[in-house]
Amino acid sequence: MPPQTQTQRRRRTANHDEADELRRRRQSRRNNESDESEASEGNQDGDVDMERHGDGTEDQLIKKLVRYALACEYARTPIKRDGIRDKVLGSHPRSFKRVFEGAQAQLQKVFGMEMVELPVKEKRTLKEKQKANARKAASQSTTSSRQYILVSTLPPEYKSQFIIAPSRIPSAAEEAAYVGFYTMVISLIVLNGGELSDTKLRRYLARMNASQNLPMDKTDNVLQKVVRQGYVDKVVEKGDGDEDAVTWCVGSRGRVEVPPESIAAVVREVWGDLPDDFNKKLQRSLGIQEPSEL
Repeated sequence: MPPQTQTQRRRRTANHDEADELRRRRQSRRNNESDESEASEGNQDGDVDMERHGDGTEDQLIKKLVRYALACEYARTPIKRDGIRDKVLGSHPRSFKRVFEGAQAQLQKVFGMEMVELPVKEKRTLKEKQKANARKAASQSTTSSRQYILVSTLPPEYKSQFIIAPSRIPSAAEEAAYVGFYTMVISLIVLNGGELSDTKLRRYLARMNASQNLPMDKTDNVLQKVVRQGYVDKVVEKGDGDEDAVTWCVGSRGRVEVPPESIAAVVREVWGDLPDDFNKKLQRSLGIQEPSEL
C-alpha cells in the first residue's frame, strides 16, 4: 500500500473536523428539542394559561361546552360535571372554572339561557335515607348534584307562547301536549302536599280521559319518560302484602322547570273565573309569599 501524502492527510483531518462539527450541531438541536418538550409537559401538569400562548384553546373549549350543553338540553338529559371534564376539557381539567364561566356568558348573550345546577335528588324510601345518613356521617363535604340544565334568562314579557313556541321536533303539537302533561302531573303532586299515590294519580288521569292513552303515546310509556327525564320521581316501597306502595313526587328537573309560579298560572288558566280570595289561597297552598303592601 503506497504511503499517504501530506495533502491526503490534511484532507482526511478536515473531513474528521467537519464530521465532528456536524455531530455537535445535531446534538445541540436534540437538546433544544428535549428542553422544549419538557417545558410543554410541565405546563400540562398545571393549569395551562391558554390565553398566554395565544392559540385560542380556551375559546375553543368554551364553544365546545356551549355545544355540549345545547345537545344535552335538546335530549333533556342533565349536563353532568364529569361529562364536561371527559367530553369537553380533555387534557385541561383545571380550566373548568374559566371555561364554565365563559360558556355561561356566551349562553346568556347569544341564546338567552344559562346553566343552573339541579337540586340534589331527595331520599324518599327508608333505605335511601339510611344510606344518605351513613354517607353524611362518613364525610362532611358539601352536597352537590354536580348536574346542570339550561333555563331561560329572558324577561317575563318575552316568555309568551307567541315568542317561545314549542319545539317542532318531533312536532309542535306533540311537544306542546307533552309539556302540558308533565306540567299538569307536577301541579297535581304539589297541590296534594308534595306527593301523590298511584291510585289517586290514575283517578285524576281518568277524569282527563288520559288513563290509557295520550296524543303522543300510551300513558304508561309517557310516565316512564317523565321519570327518566327527571320531571317526576316514582317511589316504590315494598309493602306487607303482595302489592308495592307506589308514590309520585316531583323530580329534580321538575322542581326547576316548573316552579310554584308556573303551577299557579296553570291553575288560574284551568279554573277560569276566580273567586275573590282564590289567589291568596293558591299562594298559601304553593308557599308563594304575597307581595307586601306599602
